Amino acid sequence: MSTVFLTITLLLWFLPSFAQSDYNSKELQRRIELNTNYLDSASSPLHPDSLRSFIGLSYYDIDESYRLAVKVKKKLGASFTMATSSGKLKEFRQYAVLKFALNGSKFKLPIYQNIKLMRNPLYRDYLFIPFMDLTNGSSTYGGGRYIEARIPKKGELLELDFNKSFNPYCHYSTGYNCPIPPKENYLNTKIEAGEKLLYKSIH
Repeated sequence: MSTVFLTITLLLWFLPSFAQSDYNSKELQRRIELNTNYLDSASSPLHPDSLRSFIGLSYYDIDESYRLAVKVKKKLGASFTMATSSGKLKEFRQYAVLKFALNGSKFKLPIYQNIKLMRNPLYRDYLFIPFMDLTNGSSTYGGGRYIEARIPKKGELLELDFNKSFNPYCHYSTGYNCPIPPKENYLNTKIEAGEKLLYKSIH
């Protein structure tokens, strides 16, 4: 499917449900660009067979109530290994525990630094935020979803935006080592924001 046709299709699909919001417009554009990137066979996580019929990722409607500004109080933990979908281990350390209210309840969510990426100047401030919730296995990937962020500057808040949450590449194809969210990262609520299942069967 051509990139132009995909872009037009996505615009027509998303446009009716959007309020006139700068945030909504930027998030819509981000999703369109991501879909375009997924069409690039050289870097796409999609299996070649799926790439031929790909018409775009599946998302919940954008909901700004899932876009939170959270104070980050650093709480460094010792390095530990996080299990992955392939059985291999990846080394992380806890950077902080976010505290926030959502859907009428209060939550704590640990966030992490990848030890290997910390050695790379380009990713030294990278934060990895895996989570699981009550939608997993029904409308979202059973192995949880991820959010990426950067360490905020002093005095700034971290944007915890579940509209930007995405599926691990393991949902789209084999051969990836996707970290499995620790039990501490389970949110006992439905996070109806961000990416949904693309396939009915979980890869």
